[in-house]
Amino acid sequence: MATELSILTAERPNPLGTCSPHHEAWRSLAPTHAAVSGRLQEALAAAELPPLAWFEMLAAIAASEQERMKMGDLAEALVITRGGLTKLVDRLVKAGLIERTFCDTDRRVSYATLLPSGNDLLEEMVPVVSGELDLAFAARLSERQADELRTTLDSVRGSACSGD
Repeated sequence: MATELSILTAERPNPLGTCSPHHEAWRSLAPTHAAVSGRLQEALAAAELPPLAWFEMLAAIAASEQERMKMGDLAEALVITRGGLTKLVDRLVKAGLIERTFCDTDRRVSYATLLPSGNDLLEEMVPVVSGELDLAFAARLSERQADELRTTLDSVRGSACSGD
């Protein structure tokens, strides 16, 4: 029995070999993102508000010039496929939160444009999301550390997108 237990509890070799600190950082980032996103999702549901994806879309559009974004830019900002974006836009259009508008000079260019009801909903969602982010981050990171983390992540994303 003791032999079986020692076999079961023996550390298994890592199939990837020895992981670099960069690899370990990635392996920590992905589940951290999932955990914080899950926490935000639960808080929105508890407040009887729409899902996090709706918040992210409304917030992206609200922060853009003239409260409208080209569909391609919106897909990139939300890190979703164009197909996924189309489905999400359809839901928010149906809910009366945004509308599809078109470029005056090029009808091939479409925008997602925030409606007043979308802005009102976003105002309801912001305190819930901000409160959860404060709990997840402010208690564990100083403002300086948060700025450094953002700068580092922006740098990694920039190099990943450019292929450097």
